[in-house]
Order: sequence, then structure tokens, then C-alpha cells
Amino acid sequence: MPAAGQNRRLCVYGAFNYRNGRTHYLVHPKKNARQFLSFLRQLLESHRKRFLVPVLDNASYHSTASVLDLLAEHEEHVFVVRLPVYSPELNAIEGLWGYLKRTATNNYFFGDIERLEDAVNRALYELNRHPQAALSPAYTTKNLRRTA
Repeated sequence: MPAAGQNRRLCVYGAFNYRNGRTHYLVHPKKNARQFLSFLRQLLESHRKRFLVPVLDNASYHSTASVLDLLAEHEEHVFVVRLPVYSPELNAIEGLWGYLKRTATNNYFFGDIERLEDAVNRALYELNRHPQAALSPAYTTKNLRRTA
């Protein structure tokens, strides 16, 4: 059946600060090691003086030699937590992605990828302006209950 437009996607790399509810993110059309490395460098640069605990799942681009080398360079202030296979419920940022989809992207026709990216950026901007919403039980408690 003919359909309008193309099925295009966006990738959002993100780091969720569990203390203050803020999200550091990078929107990109591709999901690969090079882009993840760019995101990781950006994250490390913006949090130079802070201890970071990135929680990584088993995506192949999380374990490339270049990513492992970068993490090793910063081992004095970065402690990586690697999740077991197929365990998204252990990562609270998954709740944020679900919240983002429910409130900003699901069941909307954007017409083009630029409008979709704008909607994602606006939603994450608003969450960062109101971090208490990101910390609300609306999406974090659900994942924690599943884990318990």
C-alpha cells in the first residue's frame, strides 16, 4: 500500500544524572561507535571535574577499541557499569526514553526528520528545565519495581 514519506529514524545518545534529573544528550541520525565516541567525549568534557558512572548496555558500539581506550584514559574519574545482557529494566534512562516517546514522538506525523529532531530537542530541553519531572515516579519507579 502506498504511504507518504520515508521511514527514517533518529538516534539519541544520553546520560541521565540520577542526582539532579538532568540529561546530557546528542541527537544523530546514526547509531555507531564513531558517534557514540563523539557523545562520550562531549560528556567527559562537560563533566571534567566530576566522577562519572556511565551505565552501558551490550550495544556493540559501547565496546569498540576506541571507546575502551577513551574510557581507560579517564579511569581516575570514570567507573563504567556494564549491564547484563537483555536487562534494560536495570537502567533508569530507559524510563526516560519511554517518557520521551510517549510525550513527544509517538503517534505524531512530523513530515520530515528535522521536525522530529526539533520535537526531541524541545522535549529534552523542557525536561532539563524542569528536572523534577525527570526524577518523578511517573517513569523511574516502574523500572525500579520491575527490577525488585
